[in-house]
Amino acid sequence: MTEENFKWMAHHEGAIPPAGQGKRISTYNVALEGWRRGLDLEFYSVIEEKSKLKLRYSLSNGERKHHFQLSMGDMVTKEAFDICDNKNITKKYLSKLNVPVPEGEKFTKKNSTQEICDYADKIGYPVVLKPTDGNAGKGVFANIQTKKALISLVDHVQNELGYDEILVERFIAGVEYRVVVIDDRIIGAMIRRPASVLGDGKHTIKQLINQKNKIRQTNPHLTSRLIKVDREVIDILERSGYTLKSVPEKDVRVYLRTKSNLSAGGDSIDVTDLLTPELKKIVIDAGKAIPGLAHYGVDMIVDSERNTGTILEVNARPGIGGHMFPVEGKPRDFAKEIIDYYFPETKDVERSLLFFDFDSIIEPILMRQVTVSQVRPAPKGRTYGKELYISGKVQNVGFHTWSRRQALDRDLYGNVLSLDDGRIRIRIMGTNKNALEEFKVACYIGPNRANVTDVEEKDWNKPIQIGYEMMRSKKPLSASEIKKLSRKHAKAIERYERIINGRTWRYTKPLRKLAKKALRK
Repeated sequence: MTEENFKWMAHHEGAIPPAGQGKRISTYNVALEGWRRGLDLEFYSVIEEKSKLKLRYSLSNGERKHHFQLSMGDMVTKEAFDICDNKNITKKYLSKLNVPVPEGEKFTKKNSTQEICDYADKIGYPVVLKPTDGNAGKGVFANIQTKKALISLVDHVQNELGYDEILVERFIAGVEYRVVVIDDRIIGAMIRRPASVLGDGKHTIKQLINQKNKIRQTNPHLTSRLIKVDREVIDILERSGYTLKSVPEKDVRVYLRTKSNLSAGGDSIDVTDLLTPELKKIVIDAGKAIPGLAHYGVDMIVDSERNTGTILEVNARPGIGGHMFPVEGKPRDFAKEIIDYYFPETKDVERSLLFFDFDSIIEPILMRQVTVSQVRPAPKGRTYGKELYISGKVQNVGFHTWSRRQALDRDLYGNVLSLDDGRIRIRIMGTNKNALEEFKVACYIGPNRANVTDVEEKDWNKPIQIGYEMMRSKKPLSASEIKKLSRKHAKAIERYERIINGRTWRYTKPLRKLAKKALRK
């Protein structure tokens, strides 16, 4: 038993660009699925409070248009979103339909610390503390064992994190499931395992962490969510009798953290097939309790021995990356299910294997150069692909530029790369078989300075980006090098967003306008 690479869905492998990874993985995959089915795709920006720019997108079949933010479409009403956005209000709606929720009470800064502690004494320790309007696990503290710890954490959440309304709830023991539902159908469920490594009897824990991080770097949902060795990891290892230099026995799992957050190195594991009918009913009832909630996700604590579940939270726009790209288990194609629901007439449309350049499409929006960006429609019809290996005098003779012209003249898409062994490799795709054959025949001739001796042909059934990329490097980048560049790109965009969303940028807007006018004169 070893740590294994996650399983790609064939139509996604290699089709998730840097900008479509991490926090935009839901946006990109739903948009891509619709675009591949021939729907018109448009990205646009909205400005929310404090001048923060948010990316949105729409899909249209020419007669009907739907708008989306992350995984949430416009069939989820504003009322439903507002209910789910407040955990205390959510609990009230669930309780009306007798959906099991943890016993708890809301408090604000107007309540004294003593009132909060008295309530905790009433329901009994351990307790859970969380903000009513928090997200992504921020400000949530579970299994609080003592009054002293509760007082300290209340101060932290209200005064340091800035949340006024908080919930104090009874702690429910069990395993936390994340389940996603569309139109009363359960699409998938996953659990999160705290950061860990699996011993092989050969490598140290430090080496196993490095090996696992290399695997995580190939997962588009976990690219930047690596296991970092810090004080917490060292302490937990020491309490378990290990150090970073220890060599765990084969198949022994060594845990590195207590929290299961994916951002801290946790693993997403698909458990859809483990849901019992009783647990499924609780999840479906939770959705029925909230009006206008067409699709959603729930966090549910499961007691497998008693076959019971308790709903902790309902999310109107759940993240789908952990379900689509799990570390273990079957990947669930949530993007397909969402498009099936909003555009059922496209269910039988054959999905293209092409994908668009998400990075270059959204960058002008994030830079506030444009507010709307329309994506060129996907070619209609089935796609066919070839991988060609061209031998002879083919390098440094203009083959890259020549092949690009030959491809685009025939409405074909692909990439070309010079290999270390002197050959040229071309991956090419399109909807016209004859055009593909013509391109292959042309490659037997090549540009004027070339002398082609052989063209080896293979079928290519993996995604290819629209356009034609001339890959200048003779040595392809390794997976880790690609991920490093992806992280640098993502960080650069985040830094720019912080700048343009900051006060200084807003306050200097009049000066920038004057400067532009002066330059035009």
